[in-house]
Amino acid sequence: MEKESILLAYNKFKHQIKRGFYTNENTYILDEIYQQSLSVLQLMKREKLVSQVKNKRYFAFTDGKKISRAINEELYEPDYSQWIHLKEGMEENVLNHFSSVQIQKILYSMAISFCASIDLIKSRDQKTPGTFFEYFIAYFFSWRVGVEPQNYIQLQNLDEKIIKLPTDFIFNLGKNQKKFHMPVKISTRERSIMLWAHQRLIDSVYGREKFVGTPVIMTETKTSQSKKEVTEICLPVQWRVYQSYIAQLKRVYYLDVPEAYRELDKQSPPLIVKPFSEFFEEWQIL
Repeated sequence: MEKESILLAYNKFKHQIKRGFYTNENTYILDEIYQQSLSVLQLMKREKLVSQVKNKRYFAFTDGKKISRAINEELYEPDYSQWIHLKEGMEENVLNHFSSVQIQKILYSMAISFCASIDLIKSRDQKTPGTFFEYFIAYFFSWRVGVEPQNYIQLQNLDEKIIKLPTDFIFNLGKNQKKFHMPVKISTRERSIMLWAHQRLIDSVYGREKFVGTPVIMTETKTSQSKKEVTEICLPVQWRVYQSYIAQLKRVYYLDVPEAYRELDKQSPPLIVKPFSEFFEEWQIL
């Protein structure tokens, strides 16, 4: 029953997103998804994983046959009441009583609970967690900046016609106001160059610094099912090259920040990698 309920809630979320991201209806649906995810995971056992990531401990949920993706022990605090308090704060547009660490744990717990549930109730389904995570992040981003995203930019082709080119999420706050370019990924790995390539395209059309590049990513972990081992797949050298020669991203936000990317702010040009929760505090100064 829990399996059917979580998929029904997810399908409602996909349908309702077409009418807007930060809406009362989506708040109720996210509430339902989180509850259903926790119900699924309560039936599962926790299995410790061997972490090859310095200063991080991970575990996975298992039903005895399947095993979920890795879950960061420090970040995972599936306290439903904390989400209720956060939701109330968002409704009042006041989050002063939450620290960025608390917000990070709430968002991480919500997102990873759904993804881990799907790992266990479906087989090799990467699309459902990925789509959910895109909508999940856009919901919170939309609330914070106060506008709905679009998934295209307009440009003139060689025939002098205006065309709409599909892109990642674009948040346009209005004339002479901030504009955000926000790719959302479960992980990047070998596809990370696309973050910079899309930013370069937008810079070429509208000019540099017109759109603030702020990708949001869940994690870079990889779990070996056979060894029960967790590693982080990171490309810090390549990221330095991309930031220097392709385009410049203002921030890269994570729900589980990779250790290998924490020092990239010391390079030139700097690349600042932060927890996503800090966006809520700093978005107006980006």
